[in-house]
Amino acid sequence: MKKAVYFLVAIVAVALFTACGESIEEKAQRSLQSAREAYEGGDYQSAKIELDSLKILYPKAFNARREAMKLMREVELAEQQRSVACFDSMLVAKRAEVEEAIKSGFIFEKDEKYQDVGNFMAASQAPMKNVTNSYLRAQTDENGVLTITSIYRGKPISHNKVKVSVGDSFAESANPLSNYSSKHLGVTTERVDFRFGKDEGIIGFIVLNAGKGIKVELSGKSTYTYTLRKEDVQAIAKIYDLSMLLRSINELQAAKQEAQRHIEFIERNKQRSEESAAAAAEQ
Repeated sequence: MKKAVYFLVAIVAVALFTACGESIEEKAQRSLQSAREAYEGGDYQSAKIELDSLKILYPKAFNARREAMKLMREVELAEQQRSVACFDSMLVAKRAEVEEAIKSGFIFEKDEKYQDVGNFMAASQAPMKNVTNSYLRAQTDENGVLTITSIYRGKPISHNKVKVSVGDSFAESANPLSNYSSKHLGVTTERVDFRFGKDEGIIGFIVLNAGKGIKVELSGKSTYTYTLRKEDVQAIAKIYDLSMLLRSINELQAAKQEAQRHIEFIERNKQRSEESAAAAAEQ
């Protein structure tokens, strides 16, 4: 008998608890408040997770869902605005690094009449200082696009392939971006350009082996071999580092522009939503 009474009391207690429990809308509003607190505390990721959960768990809590949509716009807007501020800070730091790097022996060339983008090269590799040399010359444009030019002087070999090696290790490219040949006072000058990323690893190989003696082999109708000068190895490594800095600036600028486009998109949607709500209230 006592067991039956206890059982009945338990059933009644559960029924009373259920009757007095929160409604779906109230539960959704509590979840919404948690999201709002996370947003106000700058924890945008937690706010977004809470709002996504609200949408899944309480599909019929229409009032809370409408408020959640508004709050989600505010969260995303604040998130993108913080990203823009972060990108600005990083750009200032990267530009300062570039300015400091340029002081360490680079020259800048740009023909304002024909070029939209100028190029940096190491002062030691300037053409006027290497009028008789066969060497590999590196340069990067202002966007961080890195190229290396094989310059050969002597009897014609029509080279279109460059191999760099240290002992048994090597990298070789037969994928030139462009080539050019000229002749002056009986001496042929051949220039073959390779772009980083499509150079089959020759630039990276030089950078990784900057402290070693690097052998260069040019191949075409015939071959020519020489050892890369230490100053040229150092110049290529410095240009590579500058290129990576310039490339990172370009990528940060692109990311900032994407964030700004996202901000504009959110603000347009916010304005349309407000206009629709105002029109509906007038009816």
